[in-house]
Formats: sequence, C-alpha cells, structure tokens
Amino acid sequence: MFDAAISEINVFFLPRNRNTYITITHEGEVRVRTPLKDIRRIRNLLKEKEEWINSKLISVQKRSLLTHTLGSTIRFRGEVMNIDSFEFLQKKLKKDENNSDIEKYYHQFYKNEAILTLPSRINYYAKKMNLHPSEIRYKRLRRRWGSCNSLGIVTFNTMMMQLSYEHIDYIIVHELAHLKHMNHAKEFHALVGTVLENEKKLRSELKEIRIG
Repeated sequence: MFDAAISEINVFFLPRNRNTYITITHEGEVRVRTPLKDIRRIRNLLKEKEEWINSKLISVQKRSLLTHTLGSTIRFRGEVMNIDSFEFLQKKLKKDENNSDIEKYYHQFYKNEAILTLPSRINYYAKKMNLHPSEIRYKRLRRRWGSCNSLGIVTFNTMMMQLSYEHIDYIIVHELAHLKHMNHAKEFHALVGTVLENEKKLRSELKEIRIG
C-alpha cells in the first residue's frame, strides 16, 4: 500500500517553508509540502513515516468501504447493508415514489434504532461508572457524536447507529465521563481508559469517520 501511494505523490515546492509537511487527502492522495528540491530526500522522509502513512491509508480505505447509496443501501452497525432487510425504509420508499424525503426516512430510522438500542447500553455503563445523567436526549447532530452540559444533560447523535457497537460504546463512555470531567484533560482520558482498554484506538478511529 505504501509503495503504491508514494509512487504517485504530489510534491509542492514551497521555498519559504522551514519544514516538510505530509498530508493524506480523503481520497488517499499523499501530498508533500516542502522546501526540499531533492526527490530522494523527500522519499527518505516518506519512508521514515511509512507506518503513519499506512495507518492513514487504511483509514481512507475503510471509509470508502462504508460508502453507501441512498435508497439502495444503508450504513448500520459498522456495515453497509442492503435496505431489503429493513421493513421501515422499504415501506417509506414505496410510498414516496420520487424519494423526495429519502434522507428524512434514513434519519428517522436511525432515531428509532437509537431509542430502541441505546438506553440499555447507557444504563449498563452508567452503573459501571457510577455516573448518571440528569437527562438523556437523542437527536441528529452534524459535528459531534455526543455532548454533555453542566446540568448533566447528555445528548447522543442518532447517526451513531451507523457505527459498530464498539464505537457506540466508546461514545457512551466518553459522554458519561464528562459528567465528572467537563474537559479532555488527562484525568478524563484516564477515566475512559479504565472502562475501555482500547480507548485510544477507538478515539483515533472515530476521528477518521465522517458524520453523515
């Protein structure tokens, strides 16, 4: 994967830069912004970053595998599935021949599933952590998977039903931890880590997953 990627790198020569910056686009393109003119030195730098580049490329590949087509497939519990298995969506789409409200149906499906599935998982971790929200809300959020305010109200993004149970549990634990630590300091992450041993891995993976 790494050799194939660096064979088609895009190098942007920026003489005013003091350092070399390597980025991976959402399409899996490796871009290098550098003051260096020597392509061999650039490739050596890329080789040094091989492990990091590979991890980013794998994340891009995973995202592409999770793309779906509205009206035909759906992202659900970490997989892309055919909507033939979902009676709710089939009925809605059958009534709406022009699919004018197709996104609305998907969002309603996710909300229904969230209300059905999440309470028991939230209750389990709330008891385990001895942290109990004053109120739990479910709604579509565009920029975050969940939130917790100073009143102890925890809101979960219904779009998280697109994710695997492992990632869903991380979001639940993350937001419950905010009932004790309202920031992302070391103590916060340490608390999450006592509940989920692989919290760093899950946190990193979620950063690569787009909401929507």
